[in-house]
Amino acid sequence: MKRKTVAIVLSTILAISALGGCGSSTPANVETEKTQESQKAGGEGAAQTEGLVPITFVRSQDSTIESSVFAKMEGSTYEDNIWTDLIADTLGYEVKYLWIASDGDLYKQKFNAAISSGEIPDIASVGKEDLKRLVDADLIVDLKPYIDEYASDYVKQLYETVGESAFDAVTYNGAVYGLPISDSDIERAQILWLRQDWLDALGLSAPASIDELKEVLRAFKDYAGEGGVGLAMGNDLYGNQFDIKGICNAYHAYPTYWVEDKDGSLVYGSTTPEMKQALTTLSELYADGLIDNEFYVNDNQKAAEALVNGKCGAMYGFHATPLDFLQTVKNAIPEAEWKPFMIPMEKADEKAAPGIEMATTGWYVVSKNCEHPEALIQLMNLYCEKVLDPVKNEYTVYANPGNGVEGVWKLAPVGITSTPDKNQATTKAIAEPLKTGEPGDLTGEQYSMWEYCYKALQGDDSMWGWLGVFGEEGGQSILLKYQDPANATPVYNKFVSAPGEVMTARKSTLDDMLDQTFLKIISGQEKIDAFDKVVEEWKNAGGIEMTAEVNEWYSSNK
Repeated sequence: MKRKTVAIVLSTILAISALGGCGSSTPANVETEKTQESQKAGGEGAAQTEGLVPITFVRSQDSTIESSVFAKMEGSTYEDNIWTDLIADTLGYEVKYLWIASDGDLYKQKFNAAISSGEIPDIASVGKEDLKRLVDADLIVDLKPYIDEYASDYVKQLYETVGESAFDAVTYNGAVYGLPISDSDIERAQILWLRQDWLDALGLSAPASIDELKEVLRAFKDYAGEGGVGLAMGNDLYGNQFDIKGICNAYHAYPTYWVEDKDGSLVYGSTTPEMKQALTTLSELYADGLIDNEFYVNDNQKAAEALVNGKCGAMYGFHATPLDFLQTVKNAIPEAEWKPFMIPMEKADEKAAPGIEMATTGWYVVSKNCEHPEALIQLMNLYCEKVLDPVKNEYTVYANPGNGVEGVWKLAPVGITSTPDKNQATTKAIAEPLKTGEPGDLTGEQYSMWEYCYKALQGDDSMWGWLGVFGEEGGQSILLKYQDPANATPVYNKFVSAPGEVMTARKSTLDDMLDQTFLKIISGQEKIDAFDKVVEEWKNAGGIEMTAEVNEWYSSNK
């Protein structure tokens, strides 16, 4: 194999996406000779690097690559594989890794040391905090000229769907210092998951308001019998499962978000009057025994036990919860039928108002010492062409070839986990084929998702999680409703930049101050008036200065 170019710690960023590389099965007639050749790998002696331009990267190891790619594509390594061959042949670059960390934590340590020394790889992926450090140290280039000149029309179209926030987050003095490793913001929205078989057994409808939700939770708790729990909840207050955000959103409260007040300034969502309303309801649920009385010491695994034991039939989660905890429930209780619903608001006639935050958490940067900054854009063009472009349709070669080989896309040194509308597009594309049982002209990941969901419809419960995401009544169907203005008015976290000086120094302490009081209020250890007291303490301990800092950024970026 020839050695390729440009690599990066893509695996640490990709790990956040449950669906980024989903699917592996392909119809027999789609598998090409090129796919078969790509699996023969190595055995060609020394890598041919003459005439190639070296580009340096760093990354962390990915155990799934070892088992699903390297073990099955003989001779493949991080620097010598189907992707590095493609890059060498197509772009003339040689991918070279300065180092490969054993895990994400070590990667972070090593990269921080690289920033301190001023010696970073040509191309790397970073979070917005490290990106800001790189900007301040004058170590990376403005990518806007290269994006404008080198990005393909297809890539430009993809980034148009990402939206401005992912670029605003890494723009300083008009210069764009990062290329987003884009993800889908709407997939951060909360969804209410209920056991439909319990609703049916009790003759209940899905709740349209918080009061109706309370009725459902009481009925579910009684139906579950001794040890019954109304709502499964854990101590990660703002995670994407078993958290309090869904109930907060019902009152237009958005904890940890920066949202606009009536004057157009940003305020911290954890300190608004609406948050006090939400905490009041949560404390009432706890007092009524509808929340586990030890939720504040339960992690998500512990919170899920009530679901698996058939003692709870309600939780707040996200679109992919069926692939995680709910699949575990299905394995234990085959008759359990979970369905997703838009979050009920305080009043039945209100449009849903889920909180949405920027899902993009990583960006590619290019060192000022890189002789070919355009390489980053060229590599992104190549990745999107081979993995995402429905016209080129080479997914079964460079993403998931099938026949036991999965996750080949992870070998690409530059790529994106998901286009913002990829999963919604898949849901729409497979809807009719799921009804007819015929995949038609579906290919790549869409074919795989159809196959998995169709197997679930035919009784294969091991595939139920995919149906719970992409099926007619899956999590993605709720996100499609959220995107319809007739149904919902999502609220976005307006602060997307790296934290400023005050926020860096004080936010963690300030959040702890609020969260400890919130836990005590919910669990009845403090009265609701403790909210007003802790908000004043928050302001005096640095909240006022942090708010001013955020609004200074906001006013300059409107």
